[in-house]
Amino acid sequence: MRKLNPPIHSLTTIVALCANSIRDKKLAGRLQGAVSFLSAAETNYRTLGHASDLYTIPPTATVNGHVSRAEMEAVYTQTFMRKGGPTRYIYDAIRAGAPGGICPLCNQRPVSTLDHHLAKSEHATLAVTPINLVPACKDCNTDSSVRRPGAKGEQTLHPYFDSVDHEVWLTAQIVEGSPPTLIFSATPPTHWPPDLQAMVKQHFHVFGLAELYGVHAASELINIYFDLSSNPLPTADLQAHLGELASNRRRVVRNSWQAALYQALSHSDWFCAGGYKFVAHSPLLGPVPGTKHG
Repeated sequence: MRKLNPPIHSLTTIVALCANSIRDKKLAGRLQGAVSFLSAAETNYRTLGHASDLYTIPPTATVNGHVSRAEMEAVYTQTFMRKGGPTRYIYDAIRAGAPGGICPLCNQRPVSTLDHHLAKSEHATLAVTPINLVPACKDCNTDSSVRRPGAKGEQTLHPYFDSVDHEVWLTAQIVEGSPPTLIFSATPPTHWPPDLQAMVKQHFHVFGLAELYGVHAASELINIYFDLSSNPLPTADLQAHLGELASNRRRVVRNSWQAALYQALSHSDWFCAGGYKFVAHSPLLGPVPGTKHG
């Protein structure tokens, strides 16, 4: 998970722009009348977010009895995010807040939407609140439906509040075989607070990062296989080379799957002593000319 700078856009401005473009003038009036309550909910969200206590915010069926949950969902989908609408530039600006356009939740797939950290289907007061909107890929946004934490450690990480890239917590282990495979795990340092350790593991589980990274690692192993086949190195030299690659990949994102992959390979005597040759048996390759299978 990558830390992001929070949106700087005003909730009051968003509400005013949305209200001015809503055809139902009664709804527009009720929405404007609820702006102080929405602002108070935003302030509370920020306070609890910094304390990792967002799970304590209860679901809300209405905005202080003025606007229903269904109406707030419609304000978001039919007004706030509507292409050509008066607030679309804010939607696009928040979505562009992810460096390189990469989803901060999985750190792999491209951003394509905004994810409600606390679902708009349960939290009427947070449907258009910028601090609750996170740039995300389609898959991570879909997975948000399973996030209903009942305790601090059951939460997923929030890119605007949680920073977990200062130490290594993403690790990988090579499984010797023909072909070899990689198993990724969330193993945060034991000196971290227990709740933070639990949140990292929950985030890793909810967004299916073990499977996602494992699939990409299988393809990367093929690239490594061809590189080493054309330029083999003695075991010690190869371990040092892979370790250097791991360090280089930690420079931008300390907990990238690439860094974890190369670190695991550098620590494997089996792989560096020739185990990489078994990558030729990967089903992703099919028959490789000049390679005997079986």
